[in-house]
Parts: sequence; C-alpha cells; structure tokens
Amino acid sequence: MKNFSFEKVKYYSFEFLEKGEPEFIDFLHRMEKESEYQEDMDNLMVWLEEIGKYYGAKQKFFRPEGYISDTTALPPPGRIMVSHNIPVRNIRLYCMRLSEHIVILFNGGIKTTEKAQDCRNVSGYFKQANRLVKKIDQLIREHEIQLNQNQTELSFQDNLIIEI
Repeated sequence: MKNFSFEKVKYYSFEFLEKGEPEFIDFLHRMEKESEYQEDMDNLMVWLEEIGKYYGAKQKFFRPEGYISDTTALPPPGRIMVSHNIPVRNIRLYCMRLSEHIVILFNGGIKTTEKAQDCRNVSGYFKQANRLVKKIDQLIREHEIQLNQNQTELSFQDNLIIEI
C-alpha cells in the first residue's frame, strides 16, 4: 500500500502487482483522458484536499456504497456538495474510511447508472472495492493490518500481499 498525507488524513492506496502503480494513480491516469470531466476531477481533488487538510474523514463526507457497509465512495453526498459549493456529477472513487484520519482509496470511474453494479464503467471497480473491504476487515481482525491507538496511522509489513 502507498500513502499520501495531509494534516488530518492519511490516504492509502493498493498497488496490484500486475499493474505496477497504486489503484488511485490508475484512476487519475484514466480520468485524465476524459477531458469533458476535467472540472469534476478538479473538484474531486479539492474534496480530497479539503477533507485531508481541514475536516478529517468524517462519515458525512463519504457516500455509503454497495452491499458491504464499510465500502464508501467520493464525492460526498449531494447535500454536502451543495452546502460547500464543490460539485462533482457522475464520478465515483471507491474507498474505505477506517477512521477520521485514515482512508484507503481504491479505484473508480464515470458512473452512468443509478446502481454501481449496473454500470459497465464502474461495476468492476465497485466489486473489487467490496472484495478489498472484506479482506481488509479480515486482516485487521487478524492483526496483519493495525491501526495505532489514536487511529491516525496504519501499520503493516512492507511486503504485505493481499489476495482477493
């Protein structure tokens, strides 16, 4: 897992061996090619920074997604986007909020249907996020991944390999 940090939140992302780059970076590279969504991507990045610098990863900023309660997505729910005037329309970035200080970013894309599992653009990333959330929960229970006492840091072996 790779990470990048702000004052209040440390974001992590997985790197699949066959890809050679973290999932969040893959998401950014793919979305770069979608020029019509550039403003939405810019605003999504503003959300990551705002949450990371000023607010912390409060639950209200993450939309519940899927059939596993710990799988969430950004951008925040519509009412939060409206109140902060930082709109993002159809982009979804799947993630797992472990605490107000730790978020694991997965992957995502342009969501074109009401349900993620019905969208050909994001259904694979959505299903992958759900599998990863299950596995991360298991590894936390087994102490392979640990949160420190303040829930501000994750610890794990550098060579941790997660099979899903």
